[in-house]
Amino acid sequence: MRGNLPLNFFNDVESYVQNWGAQYFLASFFNQKLGEHLVIELLERLEDLYGICFNRNLDSFTFYVSGTDSALSQRLNKRFTEIFPFHASQDSVSKLIAYSDLCLILDNSFNGGSLAIFGEVEGIYGTKFRSEKYWGVKQEFCVFGIGTVQGDQKQIWFEQTRHNGVDRVLLMIEKSHFIVTDFWQTIRCFKWLFVNGPGFEDIPGDDEFKWFAHAIRSRWSDPIESVFSFLESYIDGGDLVGFNDDGPAIITNVQAT
Repeated sequence: MRGNLPLNFFNDVESYVQNWGAQYFLASFFNQKLGEHLVIELLERLEDLYGICFNRNLDSFTFYVSGTDSALSQRLNKRFTEIFPFHASQDSVSKLIAYSDLCLILDNSFNGGSLAIFGEVEGIYGTKFRSEKYWGVKQEFCVFGIGTVQGDQKQIWFEQTRHNGVDRVLLMIEKSHFIVTDFWQTIRCFKWLFVNGPGFEDIPGDDEFKWFAHAIRSRWSDPIESVFSFLESYIDGGDLVGFNDDGPAIITNVQAT
């Protein structure tokens, strides 16, 4: 890619990676125990907002990327048996998958039943979630949003909103929080490598970040599959929640749902 594009090409795509890449990053982040408590609170708030109680037999969860701009959504309709809110018709499934960003699936490991909850991601302008205009063009069954907002206090909080007659739960993350800063630091690292090439060594960050950055740099000409395998070898399966066919099959109990 670097050999066929202008030297400064990443400057033109960086903001798009920050925004659209956020849905891939957040799906991965919230499938780890590090973000598990936030998912549990999101589910509890949806329960309170809609006056329901998710089946206690739904004992594991997994986030998946949805949307027509991602090949990862192609088999998504095979992963769930119901949609929340429960009055969603099957006729709306294809549009819901096509025009949403994330799908949170709650699985019943005993009978194979599964419930899908769809939402939106705003990787740069999370304040859009507070706009009637924003939700006016979104699917009515997108009932949660995860977005980043300005702020230097490293805070995370939940909000509730109602637009176009639909109640939604919003998870707002300040851009100073490590969830956002670590993601953006990784994007900048790739930007430096794309611009300067693998010979670039002056990569800022702590020792752990630098170690992985230099490991990727040393494997710059390797097939991407082998690079992914190398990185995955450092993932502790015990840190993962849910189940993903493309990764370690680890299921942990989420009794709070």
